[in-house]
Amino acid sequence: MLVMKKYLKFFILFSLFIICAYSAGRLYYALTGGFTIGNISSNLSYNEKWVTPPLSSSEKEDLHQILSQKFRYLGKGCQSYVFASEDGLYVLKFIKYQRFRPQAWLDYFASIPFVNRYRLAKIEKKHNKLNMLFTSWKIAYEHLKPETGLVYVHLNKSHDLKKSLTIYDKLGFAHQLNMDEMEFLLQKRATMLCSTINNFVTNNQVDEAKKLIDNLLKMILSEYQRGYADNDHALMQNTGAIGTAPFHIDVGQFVVNLNISDPTVYKQELFSKTFKFRLWLAKHHPELKTYLDKHLLEIIGPEMHQLIPRLKNPHAWSVEA
Repeated sequence: MLVMKKYLKFFILFSLFIICAYSAGRLYYALTGGFTIGNISSNLSYNEKWVTPPLSSSEKEDLHQILSQKFRYLGKGCQSYVFASEDGLYVLKFIKYQRFRPQAWLDYFASIPFVNRYRLAKIEKKHNKLNMLFTSWKIAYEHLKPETGLVYVHLNKSHDLKKSLTIYDKLGFAHQLNMDEMEFLLQKRATMLCSTINNFVTNNQVDEAKKLIDNLLKMILSEYQRGYADNDHALMQNTGAIGTAPFHIDVGQFVVNLNISDPTVYKQELFSKTFKFRLWLAKHHPELKTYLDKHLLEIIGPEMHQLIPRLKNPHAWSVEA
């Protein structure tokens, strides 16, 4: 009986310890967003593949001016941590490297053959995902600047930025970063697509909302016709606007796909990409849904009525503000 009581006490204490440890971990994550300097730092070597065109003198000056501000934690996405500039005009995105690293505990069991095979497969998978992300950032920067609002992308460690930046984490603690050592992108800050439309309608600027929809369709069509595809169909979560100018705020899933320039392919893609947006408009702004449908019908044709959405990624990789 005494032995049973002893084991019961141990079990209760152990369970309480596990619960407390788990709760502490969740609290820490809620307070910090999981952000640490280690999670945005890498030991990646220089890679010719990620070289981007050099900046002009004026572009360098503009970049240094922007990076002379302090940046504060704004949120996180699936792929990056996001920081907003003091003037409210820009965001910096740093890669969440913990998403692209295998679990550290696997290294301790690398001597076990089946564990090592699993570990190596994980390393390769994570490497491929990071490679796809870098490729997407490079495509966006070199070919889709107006469509993405990108100002600068830094994919290789360098020596010429010579810029120290102060960022503030979610708890308000300051951190100094040597930007030559960081992989990051700098982007214009936008208001989310749906919020922009809501604001236009609230302020009796329906024509501005329609112009934004027009520009959105033109932008997407232009990308398709040039052979650029965004593999994430979460249009509402991944699109922002400055006034009536739309652009992609998530630039992590662009690919070059010449097949997308075929009208029979991009018509289906356009229908799928705008499907949930149409549902949202139907619920909140029926007049604008009718307006969008009219223009989609002009682009897609009568077959639009028979199309079924094919959503590649129904879950948004968006910023959690």
